[in-house]
Amino acid sequence: MANVGMPPWSQGRVYLLVAFCLVVLFFVDKFQHEIHVEGASAFSTKQFRSSKALSTTIANDTLGFEKIMVINAPWRSDRKDSISLAASYTGISLDWIDGISADDMQDKAYPPGNHKKLPPGNLGSWRAHMNALREIVEKNLTTAMILEDDADWDFRIRSQLTDVAHGAQEIPDLVAQSELRLKESSMPSHDQLSPVELAGRSSLPISLASRQKIAKLEPYGRNWDVLWLGHCGATLSPPSPNRPDRIFIPNDLTIPSPKHLRPTSHSPLDAISTLYPPHTRIIHRANTTLCTIAYAVTQSGARKLLYEFGVREFDRGYDFALSDYCNGLTRGATRERLPMCVAVSPPVFSHHFAEKATSDIVGVGPGGRTSEGTRYVTWSVRMNLERLVRGQEEMVQQWGDGPE
Repeated sequence: MANVGMPPWSQGRVYLLVAFCLVVLFFVDKFQHEIHVEGASAFSTKQFRSSKALSTTIANDTLGFEKIMVINAPWRSDRKDSISLAASYTGISLDWIDGISADDMQDKAYPPGNHKKLPPGNLGSWRAHMNALREIVEKNLTTAMILEDDADWDFRIRSQLTDVAHGAQEIPDLVAQSELRLKESSMPSHDQLSPVELAGRSSLPISLASRQKIAKLEPYGRNWDVLWLGHCGATLSPPSPNRPDRIFIPNDLTIPSPKHLRPTSHSPLDAISTLYPPHTRIIHRANTTLCTIAYAVTQSGARKLLYEFGVREFDRGYDFALSDYCNGLTRGATRERLPMCVAVSPPVFSHHFAEKATSDIVGVGPGGRTSEGTRYVTWSVRMNLERLVRGQEEMVQQWGDGPE
């Protein structure tokens, strides 16, 4: 007896049923994903629900990147405990990259360059960052963010990053247009302009610069190599009054008062504190940038960095090396081959100085130990951990109008 085939209408129903199940699974997963974020804490839930990030993957538990990787030395369990708690209360998922001890490395594993002049802490930090970049390359991630384990952030991080995402997409084009204009010989002179006037003419408001909606799945785009989100000081890109190449975000109340815009209590004020109105954030091409507290890379950027510092040359602390690379100061660099590094000033991630703050890379500076807290971050998650754990509703704010 011949087999009877399935009637066409039944087969169509099966296909529809399968498609329906896939759609249901997608929304169930999305719902659970967002519940994880919203269920973090009462305070962070309130910030999340008012966030501009809800319509993009910035709302997810990796802030719109494919992964967030945290470098943590196995012997620094104190830092791992702290950042794990902070992430849990803000709905952020972390992947771990083990810190490295220089004692476990052999000389032949280093690339060319005079690495022997560097202290052990710098050597271990460099290798851990290379391991993070290698992981990104091996897994072929489109974008990923690398955090150091003393990083801290604001409860409103998703709202902050939504503005940053707009800027990250636009800065490469603005920079390209500015450089083309520089080649023209008929540019007017601006020698008589004050620094404030130069800064103003070099900058576009985010409302004018954002010509397109940020993509839901790739909110930051991919036309950059490094997106420097957390640092301890950044020099703005040179003024470009004839063709603006900076983007400013005005009236950002997540930014501390100008008198608090400095990486430590002993440092001079950042230039941004006097060049722009209070509560202004600038997105610009990276110039001289210190510390690798938090930075994102594209797949292309990760490959370039892994080759530059893992294979080609290593002779200085990794944060200095990355700054020089972005600024075209490494061996053989040319203007045409300059990587696209975008920085955010003030940063949206910053060093958290705990009550018993010690570093495995550098010692206490000449100005003494920095007091407990997180520079540049007003509603600090890590400064409020005790209140979060106790279920308290009110959070403590840093860097208001009062004295430091």
